[in-house]
Amino acid sequence: MIANRRSYLIFAVCLNACGNGEAAGTPTTTMAGAGMTAQAGSETSISNAGMGRTGAVAPANGGMGPSAGTTGAGASGSDGIPGGSGGSAGSGGSAGSGGNAGADATVAPCVTSQNELCDDFESGQIDPTKWTTPAPSKTASLVVDQSRAHSGKYAVHIKVAPGSQNVAQLVEKVTFPAKNNSFYARMFAYFAPDLPAQPGGDFHMGFLFGAGKNSHGDVTAGMGLNGGAKQYLSYSIFFGSPSFEFGPWSKTTVVPNAWLCIELFEDGSNPDTEVRRVWLNDSELTDLMTDSAKAAGGAHPNHQPPQFDQLKFGIWEYHPTPTLSEMWMDDVRVSTMHIGCLN
Repeated sequence: MIANRRSYLIFAVCLNACGNGEAAGTPTTTMAGAGMTAQAGSETSISNAGMGRTGAVAPANGGMGPSAGTTGAGASGSDGIPGGSGGSAGSGGSAGSGGNAGADATVAPCVTSQNELCDDFESGQIDPTKWTTPAPSKTASLVVDQSRAHSGKYAVHIKVAPGSQNVAQLVEKVTFPAKNNSFYARMFAYFAPDLPAQPGGDFHMGFLFGAGKNSHGDVTAGMGLNGGAKQYLSYSIFFGSPSFEFGPWSKTTVVPNAWLCIELFEDGSNPDTEVRRVWLNDSELTDLMTDSAKAAGGAHPNHQPPQFDQLKFGIWEYHPTPTLSEMWMDDVRVSTMHIGCLN
């Protein structure tokens, strides 16, 4: 009888102590390298408990058991698409159950077919069915090797000579010309040992962009780096007469010696307006969002988007560039839908 009463008291104490579970983890935001851990239920970082992100998957756990916790809420997507429902609260001292994935119709599957491309380079070579490889400049090289990889064993490895004007790129050949003249493109990139930074210096380079022609001539539209302060730069260069170039660039700086998840959306479906969006580690850089009419201060005949017929990944230095000597690319994807960093 004494033993039974003692067990009952312990059970009652546990109910009082454990009954009020914790709520799902607080949202955090980080701009460091992709794939880092965060608090459970983080909306913009990868974590063991939650893998919510922009318009993607809801946090996986609800209450932070062991407890009968508060139900966790799914993160809403910035595109207006709700995330999944939060996980169920834990009951009887067990952890909360996992939430369901959000019904995000914009998350693309990892396939290579027609309008989708996915390449992790684990074949150990550049796949000629997916890529063309223009000859790099004399001071640059591009190979697939095992020197550094974001996933698996292999990645594309670009070497350039600091102080030179280097070009080394892969050109996608599966999905282009772009369906509906718009595309999402994502890569994981690693820059080493450092990136140029000099106030007033112009070390403009591109590392992910589409190209094509409008009615006036050649156009390059994408993103890269403004070397004055290592800032992310979005740009559109209209080479046709009259030539014109504009940014803008972001307050966010490019971090060397870390894997970065970079995604670009270019939309030329409206023949009069180029639209661009950029994500870094699943967080949108809203200061890089633009359309040509607004960025140029008004409609101009040469601000028409091109008919995108090429998509390039790698390095194109528009000026002799110090400091940077290596870049790696891995887990490259192209899609008609938003991709994110978790696929």
